[in-house]
Amino acid sequence: MGEASVTVPTNETLLVVDGHSLAFRAFFALPVDNFSTSSGQATNAVWGFATMLAQVIDAEKPDHLGVAFDVKGGTFRNEMLPQYKGTREAAPEELLTQLPLIQRMLTALGVTYIEKPGFEGDDVIATLATMGDKAGYHTLVLSGDRDAFQLVDDNVTVLYPGHHFKDLKHMTPQSIIDKYKVTPAQYPDLAALRGETADNIPGVPGVGDGFAAKWINQFGSLDGICEHADEIGGKKGESLRANIDQVKLNRKVNALVRDVDLGVDIEDLTFGTVDVAQIDALFKELEFGPRTKSRVLKTFNTGAKASNTSGAGESTNNEQNEQDSSLDLNLPEPTSITAPEQFDEWVKAHRVEVKVPGEIADFTVSDYGDGSQRHAICGDAVGHAWTVAAWGDERPGRATAQAIAVATATSAAIVSLPITDTLRAQLAQFLKSEHSRTIVHGYKELLHLLGAVDLDLDLPMFDTKLAGYLAQPDFHADSLKQAAEHFLDIHFTETEQPSQGTLDFDDDQVEEDPNELRLRDLAIIRSLAVTLGPIIDEREQCWLMRAIELPVSRVLHGMEHTGAKVDSVRLVSMRDQFAAEARQAQEMAWEYAGIEINLQSPKQLQKVLFEDMGLKPTKRTKSGSYTTNAAALQDLYVKSVDNERANGFLGALLRHREINKLKQIVQTLIDATNTSDERIHTTFEQTVAATGRLSSVDPNLQNIPNRNAAGREIRGVFVPGEGYEALMSCDYSQVELRIMADLSDDEALIEAFRSGADFHKYVASMVYKLPVDQITGDQRSHVKAMSYGLAYGLSTYGLAQQLKIAPREAEALKNRYFDTFGKVHDYLESLVANAREKGYTETIFGRRRYFPALHSTNRVAREAAERAALNAPIQGSAADIMKIAMIRAEQTLAEAHVKSRIILQIHDELVVEIAPGEGDQVTELVRNAMEHAVDLAVPLDVSCGIGSDWQLAAH
Repeated sequence: MGEASVTVPTNETLLVVDGHSLAFRAFFALPVDNFSTSSGQATNAVWGFATMLAQVIDAEKPDHLGVAFDVKGGTFRNEMLPQYKGTREAAPEELLTQLPLIQRMLTALGVTYIEKPGFEGDDVIATLATMGDKAGYHTLVLSGDRDAFQLVDDNVTVLYPGHHFKDLKHMTPQSIIDKYKVTPAQYPDLAALRGETADNIPGVPGVGDGFAAKWINQFGSLDGICEHADEIGGKKGESLRANIDQVKLNRKVNALVRDVDLGVDIEDLTFGTVDVAQIDALFKELEFGPRTKSRVLKTFNTGAKASNTSGAGESTNNEQNEQDSSLDLNLPEPTSITAPEQFDEWVKAHRVEVKVPGEIADFTVSDYGDGSQRHAICGDAVGHAWTVAAWGDERPGRATAQAIAVATATSAAIVSLPITDTLRAQLAQFLKSEHSRTIVHGYKELLHLLGAVDLDLDLPMFDTKLAGYLAQPDFHADSLKQAAEHFLDIHFTETEQPSQGTLDFDDDQVEEDPNELRLRDLAIIRSLAVTLGPIIDEREQCWLMRAIELPVSRVLHGMEHTGAKVDSVRLVSMRDQFAAEARQAQEMAWEYAGIEINLQSPKQLQKVLFEDMGLKPTKRTKSGSYTTNAAALQDLYVKSVDNERANGFLGALLRHREINKLKQIVQTLIDATNTSDERIHTTFEQTVAATGRLSSVDPNLQNIPNRNAAGREIRGVFVPGEGYEALMSCDYSQVELRIMADLSDDEALIEAFRSGADFHKYVASMVYKLPVDQITGDQRSHVKAMSYGLAYGLSTYGLAQQLKIAPREAEALKNRYFDTFGKVHDYLESLVANAREKGYTETIFGRRRYFPALHSTNRVAREAAERAALNAPIQGSAADIMKIAMIRAEQTLAEAHVKSRIILQIHDELVVEIAPGEGDQVTELVRNAMEHAVDLAVPLDVSCGIGSDWQLAAH
């Protein structure tokens, strides 16, 4: 260790950073989902670490900088106190993989980081702080560990993060006295008495900071307290005497070592010379954008000249800023429109800026065909189009709008609501004539906002929300901000989820003008379009957006706006019935248990099952307790058949869980029912499922069970609304298997469909080489599970679990299946091989899904990617077929001028509200649209039924 022989006060500052503390803070402050590479490598801790450290450097302007890290393995403290830190949960794997990346980044930034085997990072910090103190530096210690408070003196200040990281508390000697009523030198005595739960250091029971400080001030120190322990009365005195040896040991454990031989001098802790080549390589690997790089270099690249060991040329801050200019989010002051003539004048003045080629604006699809006509139709036109946006509440059935805006690349017109009829008519005319030259973010959501003021927008040219989904289907942005963070590398002040800690990236927060925020949104939408347009062109996804996704958005908007009528009286009655049945099941379970327990409490269930009833425990969870999930309880129920009490308890428990789940589903439907029209306006998510499938939220209508009578009964509450006489349900039969037969071109599987016999029985007869009439129920169900398992990428182990057979039996079944359907085997094998080579899979209609994890060294990630690569083309093709069917069904119903309308899409099923006298006609129209959505080697089969409610319409 280098040490100045004479203390000479300087004006220089040494910043010492607790690397692990900062990495943990960064990891838990930022969502992993928004900070991961395409290969699945989490990057939130790296990004947050760089951003937080840059904030501190910019604020404190240190001259020297050192970062300390813990080393894996125990330290001398574990020998003194074996349980030291023993209760700490292991750091998440997603954080551990980022620590080496953080250290690589520090090296590239010219920052020294130090690890010392056998010592904690805290000891390295204490040594560096002591070196700085003795050399006369003003030393700052950035740490979230209170043990660092013992280092504080007139020259050493601890920067302790508050709730928001930006709110760093400067812990000076006076700060320690104010908060703990002891001096920094006495703080370790206080900590020894109080203990430290996070480090598994037990203190004196019942003694907190207040009593500890009182004793220290009375007796001077921990040694003084121990000498006078007999004089301290009451229960706390007894507790002290009973734990005095532990307290003395605590004091030895929490004392930081201040003279570790680190092999560096303070003069070595310089920074400001960045290896740009290393930063380029690392940030490219982490998929950080130019803004992050520019921001980091601005703080760290303070040297006279940046180092570039590759000789590939130098990059300066100016060059970085030039790269950033395409993402400039500044727009001039918007024009606030209050009168029709203002809007008309603004449009005329800016129409010249909109230059969209005719072949792009006039795109139409007359035939989905085989894909030979699919070509890139986005180009760079998105940079020369109108941007249309609206703000307000976009929820279906209750949408309200606050403002509407139209913008070009250089100007924006913002219309605040309410508006006059004349201005509305002018907006309507503009949207009607210019829709094909507009870019939007979330077409379906925009339609709800526009509809709230009786406006409409036909298909736009480009939707940045859909484009982002098609470019990276495994990434889902919940908001425009998240899309900007992910695709544009723009980051905002985080104000949500304060329980996880918060990062503030902006300067001092002030209340912003709503129009300023709207301007920002408009600029982000345009920047997203400019960024994503070339990407989806290159990936041949623009056709998919304009031919399928945008038209489906319009269909979904109509379904969401219309909603589905429910029988509210029946719903409430059903809820009450399920509640009564759940109570009955609970009381029966209590009777068997002999005690009233909380049936939702794993801890109480474990005691009853494994202690009171003596059942063999299930598998342990990560926390060390025994699992009580549904699968484990079902297995216990089957195995406990000879134990009447346990079997009765488990039967009642499983019944309670099942009924309770149904009750919760019904309650969700009650809560979601719009009181004004007694209809449920669910939201269909178009950009969530990576396969292309639609999902449903608020409420989720896809989780209504359809495999048991009670679940199907819930469907019975969906009824035709006023002016309609019935509901029709049309669904695809075995659509995934038909797609698999077509894509694999397996003659045997195709023949099974064309046979006209029970498909699964026919396939089983081919697999088992038995006549159809000799196939047992088990054989049929096993082969059915096998067929669907292949279409869903189910593993052999998963199949064994599902069928409750040994893995070797599942493997044997799989081999027999592939012996019969050899081309299916070859096709599935080719999917993974091709995806590994090309990086993606494709559906019949060209929908891509990317799988960089196929090359991952992490076996779990790699195998998950392989299963998903098997699943994506079949599931994605099924999703495309349903979307095309919806578009065609909607179109054909409109052309027939019928009143009947599509109200729901659930899995492979469409639900239509039937107007009086239209049943036969609409059945034929919808069935025809669904069956001819695409031509396959095996015809699509659609079953339709009509009834007075959704359940009765089932077939």
